[in-house]
Amino acid sequence: MFKRKTFLIPALVLAIAVGGLLWGQKIIDPQILAQQEEQKKKADDSGYGDIEIDNLHRELAASLRRILDLLAVHPMPPERQPIVKEADGGYNLPIASGESIKTISLRYLYNGNIILYPSGDAKSPKLAKVKLVFERTNPFGKEYKREKREVVNPTPLFFDNPEAKNAQSRGDLKVDRNDDIVLTYFESAFDARQVESFKEKEKIELKTIPFYEKKLDFVETYKKYLRRTAKRLQLTMEAIEINQKKKLRDLFELK
Repeated sequence: MFKRKTFLIPALVLAIAVGGLLWGQKIIDPQILAQQEEQKKKADDSGYGDIEIDNLHRELAASLRRILDLLAVHPMPPERQPIVKEADGGYNLPIASGESIKTISLRYLYNGNIILYPSGDAKSPKLAKVKLVFERTNPFGKEYKREKREVVNPTPLFFDNPEAKNAQSRGDLKVDRNDDIVLTYFESAFDARQVESFKEKEKIELKTIPFYEKKLDFVETYKKYLRRTAKRLQLTMEAIEINQKKKLRDLFELK
C-alpha cells in the first residue's frame, strides 16, 4: 500500500506539470496571438463602432424629443422639471451618485450627470452632442481634493435606416466610429483670493489611447451610462404621459 502511494505522488506531480505546460502553450499559442492582433486591428479600423451605442443614441434622441414636446403642451413648475435646461442649450439629467473608496485617506463623494444636446425635429430627432460630467470630492482625511471629468461625444451619430429591407439600403449603413470621444480631466485650485475653480490638467481622445484594452473599457463605460440614461428617460416619459392623461381624464368629467 505504501509503495503504491509513493508511486502515485510523482505521477500526480508529473500530470500537473504537463497540464501547466500545455496551458502555458495555449496562452502563448502564436495562432491565438495572431487572432488577438487581428481583432485589435479590426477595432482600430472601425474606430470602435458599436451598433448598440448607435441604437442608444437614437433612443435618447427620440425620448428626449418626446419629453420636450409633452412639456411644451403642458408645462411643469421649474422645481418639478424632470430635466434641466442649461444655458448652452443642453438638457441635464443626473445619472450617478455615491461614494468611491480607494484608500482610507482617499474616499470620494461623487455625482454624475449627462447633458444631451438635441437637434433635428419631431419627425427626425437627433443629438448634436453628448456630455458626461462627473465631479468628486475628497472631504475626508488630511488632503482636500476635488476633481472633475468630462466625456464629450461631439458626433453621436446613428444610421437612419435601421430596419431597411433591401440589401442596397443595408449596405449603406455606417456605424458611428466613436473614436472622436474626448475625456478631459480637471482639478480644483484656489487663487490668491481663495476662490476655487477647476483647472484643466489633461485631455485625451479615444483614438490616441495606445492600449487596446483601455479603449474597450472606455467604450463599455460610455455605453453603460447611455443604457442608464435611456432607461431613466423612458421612465420619465411614461410618468409624464400618465400624469397628463390623468389630468385630461379629470378635465373631461362632464357630469
